[in-house]
Amino acid sequence: MMYWIKKLSMYQIAKEIGRSCMPIRYWLHKFNIPIRSNQESVRLAKGNHCKVSKEALEWINGELLGDGHLESQSPCSARFQYDSKYLEYAQYVSDTLNFFGIEQCGKINERYYKDMGCYTYHYQSRYYVELLPIRKQWYPNSKKIVPKDIKLTPLTLRQYYIGDGCLAHPQRARPYIILATYGFPISDVEWLVNELNKLDFKATRRNSDNSIHISTFSTQDFLNYIGKCPIECYKYKWR
Repeated sequence: MMYWIKKLSMYQIAKEIGRSCMPIRYWLHKFNIPIRSNQESVRLAKGNHCKVSKEALEWINGELLGDGHLESQSPCSARFQYDSKYLEYAQYVSDTLNFFGIEQCGKINERYYKDMGCYTYHYQSRYYVELLPIRKQWYPNSKKIVPKDIKLTPLTLRQYYIGDGCLAHPQRARPYIILATYGFPISDVEWLVNELNKLDFKATRRNSDNSIHISTFSTQDFLNYIGKCPIECYKYKWR
């Protein structure tokens, strides 16, 4: 796991467990674990590294449930990308990831989409070795899925709600919450519904558009669970 999943070198593993490299090499051979080529080892050694904390992982998972994307063009690393209609939110993404030790690559680019008649702001991070295992977890066959081992913590659900949730206000009725899940397989959406119900939120999958509906009776509980909005441009989703 440390060698192939976490992408640590034999030297790094040896240092972490207080041994020399020789026993590490022995056990890799013993269990028929392929040893990296010199070229791949050099790429890993020269690659950017960060420490993905529990809080950082919860935040990233929430963004990936929404519009966040992890992209990889090499077998060694991946980077985080995000497009927002708000420059303020793109900057918030940059500042938050920077706090987690994940630096921005270049600058936030403004793009105009003629068919939609609007601007979006594109953020991308540097490539990091430690983001690749998360990329593989979310894109096992290069198609985005919902991993079944993520936890729907308050932080994860807050970022998901910001990116792909809305507070619906039907006429003469109390508001309810919709979470967009259009691009995920039905089985993934049903898993999310089940996990939300385990948290005592009354959630169902809407057959018409494969989205998640959180009942009026759970709306305030859900908003209390995820906490306050961290950014001005999306505070309307809490009103």
